[in-house]
Amino acid sequence: MKERQSNIELLRIVAIIGVIVLHYNNPSIGGGIAYAQEGSINYYILYFLESLFACGVDLFIIISGYFMCTSYKKNMWRLVELIVQVIIFREALYLVRVAFKSELFSIRGIVSAFIPANYFVILYGVVFILSPYINFLLNRLSEKCFHTLMIVSICLFSVYPTLIDILGEIRGEPFRGLSSIGMYGSQWGYSAINFLLMYLVGAYLRKECSRIHNAKEWQLLIGLVISIIITVFWARINDIVGFFTERSAWEYCNPLIILIAVFLFELFSRINLGSKKIINTLAEGVFTVFLLHSVFIPYLQIEKFVNENPVVMILHIIMCVSLIYLVCWCVHKAYHLITDPIFKVLSKKYKNFCIEVETQE
Repeated sequence: MKERQSNIELLRIVAIIGVIVLHYNNPSIGGGIAYAQEGSINYYILYFLESLFACGVDLFIIISGYFMCTSYKKNMWRLVELIVQVIIFREALYLVRVAFKSELFSIRGIVSAFIPANYFVILYGVVFILSPYINFLLNRLSEKCFHTLMIVSICLFSVYPTLIDILGEIRGEPFRGLSSIGMYGSQWGYSAINFLLMYLVGAYLRKECSRIHNAKEWQLLIGLVISIIITVFWARINDIVGFFTERSAWEYCNPLIILIAVFLFELFSRINLGSKKIINTLAEGVFTVFLLHSVFIPYLQIEKFVNENPVVMILHIIMCVSLIYLVCWCVHKAYHLITDPIFKVLSKKYKNFCIEVETQE
């Protein structure tokens, strides 16, 4: 097996930390932004963090596209492992809720928990299954054609649907049937279209035909800061104009959010860390953190800290993120200690359970 690049593994850790922060802020989960006094320093710190980390999910798929784009074969056991983990964790959490009497036991509840309803895994699975065929086609494009494909794809599936969402916000209701993503709009980037677009971005960065590869680190950093500041102001305008469920400023298909993800990827890709065992080991638990972190967020007493001194609030965020990551990482180690031997046997017995594009070259 190839050694993992610790700079990219560190970026994966940063991305999942970003997801935790997003849910710390989310009104229906942690409520950070909802509890913070509007216009205060803390309020804008949370807006800055939200604008910085709104690209977390995009980053995961860009990383996948970067490393997966050269392969014409995919072992389906990897996807099965992810789905099984979702099911086991859903069942376990349901039984925990029943044990603590926060939910009544029922056959319907058991069956519902068995369904792997996790948008990220399902959409990632779509990309994973299609990736050998996408790679086969991409590797036959000239640099010029790939460049054109990226421009057209960004315009069709990022710029245009975001503009339609903005028009809907100004109008006071969404435009149905006008978006290039679907009948009901862009889905704020929670769509297979956006996941496939991020995969293309990752593959594009791997081909090194983008001008961004020629940018210096300080230029990337300035571009990142400017993009975040514009996104913060955009989000505040959303508050004034109105928005549907989620602000257009922070939706995953927003071209600024995608640009922030690209800037972060490029900056981290230039960090020379070699292979650091501690980073690589911590990064192994990222998926488990993704599945479990939201369970802990409602118990963090966020409403008591978001209006404290800014330093106190920041320390609270750091402490909460670190503790959640550590607990989830321990669960990850325990889970894989049990399941890895099982999947190892199955993958050896059914080693041809894969998708492969046969070439005649």
